[in-house]
Amino acid sequence: MTFADRRGGSVVTRFVLTRLLQSVVVVFGAVVISFLLTNVIGRPADVIGGPQMTAEERAALNAQLGYDKPLPARFVQYVGGMFRGDFGISYRTSSDAMGEVMTALPNTLILAILAIVLASALALVLTIFSARHRESRADRGLRRTIGALQGMPEFWLGLMLILIFSANLQLLPSFGFYGLSSLILPVLTLALPTVPTLYRVFRGQMLDVLGNDFVEAMRARGLSERLIVYRHALRNMVGPGVNFAALQLGYLISNCVIVETIFSWPGIGNLLISAVLTRDFAVVQATIIMVAAFYVLLNLIADIFILISDPRVRTVKA
Repeated sequence: MTFADRRGGSVVTRFVLTRLLQSVVVVFGAVVISFLLTNVIGRPADVIGGPQMTAEERAALNAQLGYDKPLPARFVQYVGGMFRGDFGISYRTSSDAMGEVMTALPNTLILAILAIVLASALALVLTIFSARHRESRADRGLRRTIGALQGMPEFWLGLMLILIFSANLQLLPSFGFYGLSSLILPVLTLALPTVPTLYRVFRGQMLDVLGNDFVEAMRARGLSERLIVYRHALRNMVGPGVNFAALQLGYLISNCVIVETIFSWPGIGNLLISAVLTRDFAVVQATIIMVAAFYVLLNLIADIFILISDPRVRTVKA
């Protein structure tokens, strides 16, 4: 092993340890914020009991759920339970709160992963077209169209897709999960608004690569623009592209709340909304912590990937 390899390995190890420590701080911050938010807006007994429950019965139910203790004592008890893998019990189903989240999480991941793959593929195709026809009339028209689609809200797009493909054409189901056809409209609703963001980032990276001296040298040697784009420019933008796509995947997971509610999709977004409406705080906290941990994990994996794949980043970090 050479000195450069050992130095590169120590840079990666130091970076991973630093990011792990930062990740723990971020997840603990999510724990604190979710606990405070769910414990200052009221008590579950007010919703469970309704107006028919007497004050004594309400106090007894609050004591049963642990809400008769001071806030700091409840926080210490909650954090202690987390370290034992106990995130509380859902009062609606009497089952483990984190277990409910883990049951719904795969459904959300299916939507988010399919959406980011579709959005990345579309953005990459548009980026290649734009780079090969730079500043042409078609390129300018594409950029204006992408800019107009940038602010398209997911809830509006989801309702329009339901109106066209479910209500009018009756081609696709509008809610629930009845097979692969149920995936099409939710995935499109998540993917299409993400395309403009990915396109702008991919295009910027592609043009940066095409403006480098080594690309000019290739042009001087007579290599075609098509060969330069497909063989060299794409390879050099893979690292930053994967990094940004991973960040967008975390954004899509958090954005599933809206899409899953529109399409009644059985994921963590739908679970979170129903838990908030019924003040099932254990499920709300478990969902927020899971989303935060997943987002942090995606960031960490993306940073490690780009650190390992790009020697220039290791040089900067050293």
